[in-house]
Amino acid sequence: MPAPYSGRCLCGGVSLNITAEPAVVLSCFCTHCSKGAGGANQVIAKFPANEVQVTRQENLSFYTLDDTSSGSPKEKAFCKTCGSPVWTVPGQAKGKFVIIRTAMLDSGLELKPNSDLFVKNRPTWMSPSEGASQWEEMRK
Repeated sequence: MPAPYSGRCLCGGVSLNITAEPAVVLSCFCTHCSKGAGGANQVIAKFPANEVQVTRQENLSFYTLDDTSSGSPKEKAFCKTCGSPVWTVPGQAKGKFVIIRTAMLDSGLELKPNSDLFVKNRPTWMSPSEGASQWEEMRK
């Protein structure tokens, strides 16, 4: 699925348009991703910040997580109406890149993970992503 990508939250209050390919697609099993997804993991894609356009930013709500494995806080954006997660920006990445949940993108579930992160937390009944590198914690 080549760029451009577009997507929206559950209620349509926030939309995304992305003009670049993702630098990487990750399946993450860290505690934050598991709790944020309400499941075992989240599949996320890293895009250059200047290639991501958000419509109706007034519909966004923000939350900063300070307790991170990197030690750097990360900003999370959600739709104020439906609560859908829109993006995460790790503190050291502000202005450089944005992490988008692939399920928010039209056809985003076609993006295949290159790496599985925090596999030490992966349930035993789940298999590794085919062809993806495996990391006990964060990629170095």
